[in-house]
Amino acid sequence: AVVSTQSTGAISKANIPFYRDGITSGKEEGTKWVQVDGMVDHLCVSISGMVWAIIHDKIHYRSGVTPNNEQGTTWTSVEHDFSLDMLEAGGSCLWVYSRDNKLYVRTGMGFHSNGSNVTRIGGGWVSIDPPTSPSGVTDMALTAQDDLFVLTDDGKLFKRDGCTQGCTEGVNWAKVALPKTGGSGFLGLGAAPSVIHIAGGLEHLWAVTDSNEVWRAASAGHVITERSWERIPGQKMVYVCPSMCDKEITWGINNRDQMYVRTSPQVGRYEWLRQGSIMFRVVTVGVMLNYTIPSEQVKKSISRAASFTAYDIQRNDLKVTDMPFKIEQADQMSEELLSALVIPTLNRQEVLQRYDYDFSTEEAVLSQ
Repeated sequence: AVVSTQSTGAISKANIPFYRDGITSGKEEGTKWVQVDGMVDHLCVSISGMVWAIIHDKIHYRSGVTPNNEQGTTWTSVEHDFSLDMLEAGGSCLWVYSRDNKLYVRTGMGFHSNGSNVTRIGGGWVSIDPPTSPSGVTDMALTAQDDLFVLTDDGKLFKRDGCTQGCTEGVNWAKVALPKTGGSGFLGLGAAPSVIHIAGGLEHLWAVTDSNEVWRAASAGHVITERSWERIPGQKMVYVCPSMCDKEITWGINNRDQMYVRTSPQVGRYEWLRQGSIMFRVVTVGVMLNYTIPSEQVKKSISRAASFTAYDIQRNDLKVTDMPFKIEQADQMSEELLSALVIPTLNRQEVLQRYDYDFSTEEAVLSQ
């Protein structure tokens, strides 16, 4: 069975990494911050459960991270020959921006099962020019769909088009509309606030302006226009990171370095709730994938499960490597489609007739 929960990490003002303990499906904000060893310059938790960091200008991933040991065991370095500025990790890609104004994407990343977890760190780098020159990149963000957005230092927003599993680096840059925030001077006159930070989530791209306003726009399957953006009321933030499991959960840091989480409405409204007293500068939210093997033998003629987060099916009958989709795509599918894909109650032709899905790259379990 595959169970996914939110995985949240953060960096304090002293560059100490933390993870948020006690996160469950019923308590997405967790219970406490737990310190992880070492000191890091940048931290990113991916939607595939991998934890990446920049430590002393070297890329590292956290070994030994499991649902029962979220802090992992050691930092393991990854070979590269360029100087680092920032990185973003997705389900099947790792993007890095270097200090010499180049973007790099790690190739060969994907999934394989090691019995209790899924990891693959890739094996090479492809260099890509940024969307504008000589302008550099000030921030970048990956959504749950592995769509890459970059913010340039001349205040423009771009999306990398054509990124697929077979072409991780994409083919071209497309300019994206920014929120029309209005004037910041007297009676609305003067220069409009500019976007200083972006973050990708399950369904939206988020943005923060230099006046600390928070905005978001639907990005999954949508073309972003000026009208796509909506302002998020409440706390003013300098840094945000939405959940990859729940479109309603978003973490944020205000201009006093205090951590907040915006939860689903409990009394008819959304609220930003303070989370601990540690002073932070970065928060990152990914997904922790939990693979469990049922104790009882189950026949292959099993019926559909009631929920897509837990399936009673033997690992011998269905392996992660047999699934005809990337694990991080699970949260983007309807319950009916995901059940049909994972549990072989429909044959291959029935699924092809009822759903628009491409099985050409793999022999799925539905052909059994």
